[in-house]
Amino acid sequence: MKRSAFKIFVLIALFCCGHSLLGQNRSDKVVDPKAKALLDKATAHFDSKNGLSADFMVLIENTRNDKKESIPGKIQLKGDKFKLSVAGVVTYFDGKTQSVFMQDANEVTISNPSAADLKDINPLLLMKSYQQGYKMKYMGARKEGGKTYDVVELYPDNLKGEYSIISITIEKESMAFHSIRMQGKGGVNTMLTVTKTDATALPDSLFVFNPSSVKGIEVVDLR
Repeated sequence: MKRSAFKIFVLIALFCCGHSLLGQNRSDKVVDPKAKALLDKATAHFDSKNGLSADFMVLIENTRNDKKESIPGKIQLKGDKFKLSVAGVVTYFDGKTQSVFMQDANEVTISNPSAADLKDINPLLLMKSYQQGYKMKYMGARKEGGKTYDVVELYPDNLKGEYSIISITIEKESMAFHSIRMQGKGGVNTMLTVTKTDATALPDSLFVFNPSSVKGIEVVDLR
């Protein structure tokens, strides 16, 4: 459950999975400078020393049976600290200690992630992982709801992954991520849409979980 919660945020953080291009000609796909510049600016929008909060909605669509599932979530960031709330799991990271609180089970798992682990759990590191291993192309602008969005597509170098193409829309005026759509090879597509952002400063205490604040909680301490 902990890993699936992080994978949902990775859709906004972007790029931890490997993908294949599903029959397209890879030779004409390069790192488009305009596409990379847009992604750099959108990523910087989340890289706040004072704090940033974002609400999002994940839509999982199975085209094989026409089933859809919507999952709301919230991420709060400050430097290398974050708090992620999604699917009944709240993950806290204060820069050293990670606490994963599973609300339904009333259980928290506490650990001190290694440098290698941080590459998989720190949202900002995940956001920046598009800088290697991907070809990208600017696909133009589109209008929706009175706003203009730039569209970038990513084509991963790794051909063995779960998804084929990542399509990213960035609001032109604010340079913030609007939505990220991942096209699955098995007919399961996932789209994350940012519904609200707030740049209000966040206290460091927000990213620390205190087990004693929850009655009857089971603590699994892996430190």
